[in-house]
This record gives sequence, structure tokens and C-alpha cells, in this order.
Amino acid sequence: MADTVKFSRAIKLLAGFTDGDERTISLEDPKANITAADIIALNSLASGVIIGDKFGAPFQTFKDAGIQESTTVYLDIEE
Repeated sequence: MADTVKFSRAIKLLAGFTDGDERTISLEDPKANITAADIIALNSLASGVIIGDKFGAPFQTFKDAGIQESTTVYLDIEE
């Protein structure tokens, strides 16, 4: 058996709520040409849909967004 390589890509969105709480939302395989304008436009769509922690604070805005890419190499160590 040969070594295998796995590549993954995800967008991480930091959602801010009116009570100051924050939550990170991860979405696998985002489109390749996503822009800051796309994230800003998502703010209005997320209002009323995303709710906060156990107190249910309303969503306010996405505070940060970033793409995380990773490569995992699985080594075949059998002789």
C-alpha cells in the first residue's frame, strides 16, 4: 500500500451576537472565489436565522472570516 495525501479546505466565520457572545461556524469546501463582499452580503441573510447560545441572543454580524487549508499525509509503514 502506498502513502496517501488528503487535502481539505474550509471557511471559518466568526459570528458575533448582540450579547457579546461569539461562535465559529465552519463550512467545508467553500467556493474558490469567495470575497469579503460575499461575507458582508451574508450578514443580512443570517439575521433571524442564526441564534446565539442558551440565552438566544440575536445574530449581529460576522466579525471575521478566513480560509483554512490543510494537508494530511497518511504514511504506509508496513514492510
